[in-house]
Order: sequence, then structure tokens, then C-alpha cells
Amino acid sequence: MDRQRRLPVLALGGGARDLKRRKVRKGTRSCWECRRRKIRCLYPSDDASICIGCESRGTNCVSQEFTDEQASAPDRRVTQRLGRVEEMLEKLVEKIMPDSYSASREHSTGTSAASADAVEPHADDSGCPFKSPILDALAPLRQDGQSPKVSCPSGDLSLPASNQIEASILSHKYKQVAKTLYDLLPCQQDIDAITTASPSISFVVSFFSRYRDVANGQVVEPSSISVLPSPSSHPAVLARRLMQLTNCLQQIQPTTPLKLVSKDLPRCLMHKYVSVVSELVAYNDDLVGYAEGLEALALIALYHANAGNLRKSWLMLRRAISVAQLMGVDRWGDKPLKSADPTADPSTLIKAKAFWFRVNFTDRYLSLLLGLPAGTDDNSFLSDDPYDEPTDKLEKQHTVVMGAIIKRNSSKGDSSFGTTQAIDCDLEAAARSINPSFWDLPSIDAWETSSSVERMGTMTQLMLQMNHHNLLILLHLPYMLRDPKERRWDYSKATCISSSRLLLRTFLVFRNINKSSNACRHTDYGALTASMTLLLGYLDPKLQARDQNTTAKREADRAIIEEARGQLQRMADRNGDKLARDAACIIGRLMPLLDPDLMTNGGNAQRGSGEGNGEVPAIHLEIPYLGTININPSAHIHASQHDTQPHAHSTPSIDANANTGAMSAAAVATPKTIPGIGLNQAEFVPFPTYPMAPQIPQPATTDWSTPTDHQHDTPPTDGGQGGENSHSASFPMDYTYADFDKFAPMMQFEWSQAHLAHPELAAEADEWTFQGFDTTYFESLFSSGTQAL
Repeated sequence: MDRQRRLPVLALGGGARDLKRRKVRKGTRSCWECRRRKIRCLYPSDDASICIGCESRGTNCVSQEFTDEQASAPDRRVTQRLGRVEEMLEKLVEKIMPDSYSASREHSTGTSAASADAVEPHADDSGCPFKSPILDALAPLRQDGQSPKVSCPSGDLSLPASNQIEASILSHKYKQVAKTLYDLLPCQQDIDAITTASPSISFVVSFFSRYRDVANGQVVEPSSISVLPSPSSHPAVLARRLMQLTNCLQQIQPTTPLKLVSKDLPRCLMHKYVSVVSELVAYNDDLVGYAEGLEALALIALYHANAGNLRKSWLMLRRAISVAQLMGVDRWGDKPLKSADPTADPSTLIKAKAFWFRVNFTDRYLSLLLGLPAGTDDNSFLSDDPYDEPTDKLEKQHTVVMGAIIKRNSSKGDSSFGTTQAIDCDLEAAARSINPSFWDLPSIDAWETSSSVERMGTMTQLMLQMNHHNLLILLHLPYMLRDPKERRWDYSKATCISSSRLLLRTFLVFRNINKSSNACRHTDYGALTASMTLLLGYLDPKLQARDQNTTAKREADRAIIEEARGQLQRMADRNGDKLARDAACIIGRLMPLLDPDLMTNGGNAQRGSGEGNGEVPAIHLEIPYLGTININPSAHIHASQHDTQPHAHSTPSIDANANTGAMSAAAVATPKTIPGIGLNQAEFVPFPTYPMAPQIPQPATTDWSTPTDHQHDTPPTDGGQGGENSHSASFPMDYTYADFDKFAPMMQFEWSQAHLAHPELAAEADEWTFQGFDTTYFESLFSSGTQAL
């Protein structure tokens, strides 16, 4: 009974105050505490006033015969435990986020055993009275930045100050990243100078938008680039602004004066901006999961592509695709991407579908140039969109076609030619889906007085035209130099030649407007592709005729190729551009193919392997990190004397100089033809396949000069341990038809062991000029059996 006296017992007549009696069922004897715990209430004896449970727990034992009135003061031991838990939480939060929690710490009252007698909840109807800063750390995961409404125990931790909410989003290390990026931004005077001098400011801000949105002004104002972000902005926001300024700076015309406060050269500034953003943001998984982060990744890829660093650009695009897939961008449709900028206008945020299309278009274009697989096979962006302009639809169809060509190039079956015809039909349908006037070259007279939207429309038209012609060339290139005795290849030959002419005409108009070599670099690759294709097309004996019509076309081709070569050379001189210089040099090396005397007789040999022997000199092209392409016109002289019967499935003769649109009229009428091709569907039969040139590592420097004698010497005799005195070993790849196996092939590839010292995986253009583009082009030719010519 002594213990019973020590407990806070409230029995009948033993309390400090009278308790109100209540009626209970006869025979009921249990306390309120056991009822709340839903346990059986047992008493040690009939006259005991405290049950066994309350005695063991040390709680008040109030019989249900009396009214249940909770004590106003909580149990001291429970209160002390809660106080210790809150103190440990404070220390944990302070350790995780010391800066963001400092404001809360200042306003907190220390919890101790002495002050824990009463824990009163804050009377706040707006939300939970206890809001841990840990919840604020999850704010980047929510579009609106609001903290989630959760039911928490009451406590005495105050909310962070309002001016600390933005800081609480970032941890300490990311605040340092933001500070570094902000310090890297140019001063306001330099930003104004860059945006004023750059003609591409509208293009940069609308790179991920539809043409209709641009025309309707539903994009961010170009002047927004001139506004410096807040120092406390998210690192992704600062990184995007840096990359927008970098691309604007990159595309300034060489004749435009630019005065900057910074003493660094523009090229050094661009390199510094890209390097820092790539290191601090692009490869940080915690910072790129926003609209601004994805834009920064794509703008870095755009910069590298225009700088000629195709492999770096390809790698960055693959990262952008991977991050976008993790975010579900490919499944969001037309919804805006979540932003890390709380001040962003939701109506101008980039849409998921538009971004997904743009990144796939760029990735597939680079993959096609480099001979690499596409990042995705998803063509969901092609679905009908009522807001798409005709130019939007055409560009999306081009994206699908690029993916189809990449798959065709990787296939090794006999169905490749049938696939080629199907893709050609798709391109023909895409060309007919747009107004015929679109294919006319735009007038340049009103360029200086046109608005920024009109200029962007003109540039878009020219680039889409060049892309369409380039796709036709790359589609039919494997069949351009096949056996001239078989007429079923004539359509591919004519398409390559006519598309090359059209691309070069469009290129000249484009480069008369935009003279910066670092702007729209893909147009220069297209011009080189068209020039080489048109020149190599003259290996066909039919184009060496001396009649008036053929001669006039040959001279017109010579003039347009010379003009394109001169444009590239002027770009190289103005900008110090190595890629443009080497491209002009390649074209110059192939120009002799336009000389009919060189191709039809060997009496006027100028120099080469056949000099002095009445042989036509060979043209040598050194492909860095691959080998040598030898073009031997003398093989044509012998092969043309060897007449063979046409192939059993050869098609009617088609003028190889005719343009693509006239092919259907040139072909002989048949019961059933494929639209846009003009060839009988029954004539598309499987043909023998030929081995592809092996994929060999490629070079860092490009040498298009005449090769020295030691480059074609015999293999070393020291057991392969070359050293400095070892010379190249030539391994000719023979692709000969049975009818021509007694003659030397017209085009021959020689692989050199001296080219095994390949560069870094993603070497820049200064070290590796063409990045493997040249290798992909000639591999496409060799895969078609060109040596049978």
C-alpha cells in the first residue's frame, strides 16, 4: 500500500477535487486508461483502488464511474524524451544544411528538461506548425516550389525567414557552384555588346520552339539574354545563360566590330565558358533535371557542332537524351518542362515534345555524318500536331528519314536497295507536301531591311532545302558508282548529281548571307559532300561526252564547284578556319576529274604514278587515320574498251544529268511504277553484296597534299617492329565484278599501318579536322563496289 500512496491515485474521496459521478453498467469495474489502450483492466484485490496496469505504468487510474478529465500538464518523462529528439533533429539538420538552417536556429528556443514542462502548439490555421528545413530541400522536385502539406507533431522550431527560402533549395556546395557561374558571367557592358553584334540571338532563344510559336511571339523575348540572372539563381539557370551568350558570341560575323571590356579573345572566352559549364553543371546529375539544364546540355552540343567538334557534340547530345528520358520528356506530350527559375513565365517554357524532337533531329544528323547509330528510334514527334507549320512537318519527316538511312547503312542484307527506294518515296512525298514555291531560292535583296522573324524564316528555308538535298545524296551514294553497264543504278547516279547541284546553289546563297564559319557548320559539310559527289560522278563514262549539251553542263558544274570552293577558302582566310581550308583543298584535288582530256586519253598526264608513260595520273587523297584513296582514271580507259552485255534486269536509259523531279518522265512507261522514282517495281531485284571497308581508327591531322614516295613503300622487313624507319604497308581492297577482274580498279583504298596512331576519342577539330566524316563518306562509296568501274 505504500507504493499505492506514492502514485497519482484518484480514488473515491481521495482526490484533491470532487469528480463528477456518471452512471455505469452494473458490475463494470475498469479504468479509463485501460479502456483507451483496449486492454483488460485487472485489480489485485476487490478493495484495491488502482489496477495492475496503471500501477505498472505509473499512470492515473480513474474509474469509468467518474468523468474522464485529462491532466493539463503532460507527463514529465515523455516531455523530456521529446525534447531530446527535437534537439537531435536540430543538430542533424544543421549538419546537413548549415547555411539554410541558420535563420531557423536563431529564432529557435532551446529545449531542455527544465523548460519542457509545457509544449504548446502554435495556433496557425495555414498549415503545419512544424516545418523542417529538410522539406524545403525537396523544393526542386516540385514545379511550384511549394512545400508539401504534412501533419507533423507540434514543436518549437520556427520556419526559415522568407529571404532564406531560395537559399534553402540549394545545399552549400551548389551555392558555391552558383557563385562560380555568376562570377563567370560577362559584365553588363560586354553582354550588351555581344547581343547587339550577334545576328543569331533570336535563333538561340527559339532553338527549341516550333516555327509557329516563333512567328506568334510565344517564345522568350530575345532581349531577355541581356538580363543578368540573380546571384542566388539555380546553377542550371546561370549555365543556360552562359551557353546562350556563348552561342551568340560564336556566330558573330567576322566583319562585325566587337569591343569588349574583357581582355580575353572571344575564342578564349567561349572555350572558358563551355569548359566550366561542362565541368560544373553538364555532368552533375543533380543539376540538369530541369528545363534550363536540358537547354544547357543541348546548347553545349550546338556550340561543339558549330566549332567542328562533332564527336564532343554527339556525346553531349547523348547525355541530353538520357537525362530527358529519365525525366519522362518523351512521354509528356506538349506539356512545359519544369523550371528551376521561379520567375519564369509558364507560357514561354519549352515544351517537352518540341525539345524531344529537336534533340533527336540533331542527334540523328550527327550520327549520319559520323556513321554511328541513332540515340533512339522514337518517332512519336511525327504525330499530327494542329499547331505545326509546313516547315515543322518537313523537318520532322527529315528526322524520320535520317533514322531510316542510319538503319539502312547498318543492314547487310540484300534488301538495302529496296529500303533505299522506300525512303526515296518518303522524301518525295515530303517534298510534295509543302508549297512548290518553298523550293525556290529566296531573294536576298531585302535581307538588310527585313525583320528578325523574316530573316529567321529565310534562313530556315535555306537550311531545310540543303538538308533535303543532302539526305538524297547520302541515301543514293552507295549506288552512285556501281557498274555503268547496269542501268538500274542510273536513277541513284542522277539523283546524286542533281541534288549536289541544287545543294551547292543553295549553299552559295546561304553563305553570302551568313559568312561566319562557326554559324550553321552543317552547311559546310553539306557543301563538301555535294562537291565531292558531283566531281566523282564524272567518273561515269557518259559524262565525258564532248557533245554540246554535256559540255555546257560540265562547264556549269565547274563554275559552281569553283565558286563553292572559293567561298570556303574565303571563310578560311577570314576566320582562320582549318575545316574550311581543308575542305577547299579536297575539292581542288578532285577538280581534274572535270577534264575530259584527262579522263579519255593519257597523253596530257601532268603528274602522278603514270607520268611519262602515257598513263593518266592517279589522284591520291590521304584520309587521316584511315589510309589513301587512289582514283586511277587509266582504269577507265581500259575498262571502257571492254564491252559487256547489259544486265538481265537493267532498266531503260536515264539521263544522268537530269534532275530528280524529271526522273519519272525520263523513264520508260511501265504498268506499275513507284511514285517519284520512275522505275518498274518488278525490276528491283536483289543484287550481290560486297564487303565493307573495315572500321579503322582515324586521324588527328589532315594532309591533303601530294603524298610522298615513302608513304607507299613496301612493308618493313623487321618483323613488324616499325619504329621511325617503318613505312606504310598497302592492302588494296578489291571489289571487282567478273567482267572487270582483269583490269585495275578505278578507285582503290590503301590502308596504311602508319595511320594506326589514332587521336583521342573526342579530339577537337584542331587535332582531327573532319572527325571521321570523310571516312564515313568513302566507306559508303566502297561498300557499293565502286572498283568495278
